Amino acid sequence: MTIYYLSSCQTLYSSLLIDLLEKSSCMNIVSLSFDELSIMNESDEDVFIILDLKNQTDKNYKNYLYMINQGKMKFKEILFNVTGCNILKEIMKYPNVVGVFYESDDIKVISQGIKKIIIGEIWLSREITKEIIFSYREKQDGILTTAVSLTEREKEILKLLSLGSSNIDMAKSLFVSENTVKTHLYNIFKKINVKNRLQAMMWAKGYDFKED
Repeated sequence: MTIYYLSSCQTLYSSLLIDLLEKSSCMNIVSLSFDELSIMNESDEDVFIILDLKNQTDKNYKNYLYMINQGKMKFKEILFNVTGCNILKEIMKYPNVVGVFYESDDIKVISQGIKKIIIGEIWLSREITKEIIFSYREKQDGILTTAVSLTEREKEILKLLSLGSSNIDMAKSLFVSENTVKTHLYNIFKKINVKNRLQAMMWAKGYDFKED
């Protein structure tokens, strides 16, 4: 697991934030420029990218998307300094968001959220989750989730995912290995036609597990 802080220039704020995150996660966080991002290779390990929206320009955003698409890199994105305006629009611009922190979040909230994220959980406020659910449901155009054929084990995995369980939690709960959980999640993503964990969680929120 590697955590990068993507920035076009080093600032006092970014230095303080990196120091805070390193203490919270007990991990080394590497400051990364856009030029360095462009020469990175695809990795099998979990790679987290911290994006500071306060310093994010349209040009930087377009460069970021271009680079990850060209390199076929799958980063897990953590957004910082999200404001109260157009939150959902900002989040949905990025392909694999696993954490969102408001501009007003204090040290305690940031520390707690980072710890949850690095063990495989998603860190979103209730307000953001609610907005994403409503938006995702609208885009489904009335397609019933029950039309998807899932195995009993896949339904168990999906239900745990909808409750916010990490891969490790799922493995312990179902008495299987973490690799087995990852395999099931991969198959589920293909069946329900989603690209990441967040979308799968939103999909699961509309699934009627009681019928099963």
